[in-house]
Amino acid sequence: MIKLNFKQLVYGFTVFAVSLCLLRMFKSDARSYVFMLWNLFLAFVPWWISSYVKQKHSLRWKDAPLLLVWLLFLPNAPYMLTDLFHLKHRPPIPLWFDLVLILSFAFIGLLVFYRSLKDMITCFKKYMSAGMLACTTYAVFGLISFGLYLGRFLRFNSWDIMHPGSLGKACCRLLLNERSLKDVTAFTLIFSAFLLFLFFMITQLERKEEAVKNADGL
Repeated sequence: MIKLNFKQLVYGFTVFAVSLCLLRMFKSDARSYVFMLWNLFLAFVPWWISSYVKQKHSLRWKDAPLLLVWLLFLPNAPYMLTDLFHLKHRPPIPLWFDLVLILSFAFIGLLVFYRSLKDMITCFKKYMSAGMLACTTYAVFGLISFGLYLGRFLRFNSWDIMHPGSLGKACCRLLLNERSLKDVTAFTLIFSAFLLFLFFMITQLERKEEAVKNADGL
């Protein structure tokens, strides 16, 4: 059996997903899901950043802008899961094909999201206590889920941070309106819990795999 590392598997899966998208364009002469190629690129940005940061021996204050960019782009990875909202029958392409297409992109996004987050947690273990690191991780999940709401329903992008005035006004209107506050609170809490459960399950599986490897090595 061929053994591939995480990076090889992700890029191989990416070739598969992109091939599905291109095949769909060729068969239907339509660009219904071309936007997912751009979304996938945005999902890779935080992973590339965390892979670079992980190689550094130490973090300094000059790295703060890079870490901020990482945090701003991090919601783009799990955001791809919400692209399932676009799923509907679009003849002549069968519905099952589009389902596999969207899920492939979404799953890649989740994979690089969790690997990027894990890399950053590993880096920050040197500078934070276990309790502080746990609180920071939970806060990141909350911020990510809130960012997903802003992106999916208010159509904001990561680079809209360059226009803090309009972004701040939109957030204030969202949080000061009783109905929208309930919606965003429910979405943020439920999506945070969903992502956290996946995170804990993946972490537990990795620990068991490491334990098996260590046992085999004895």
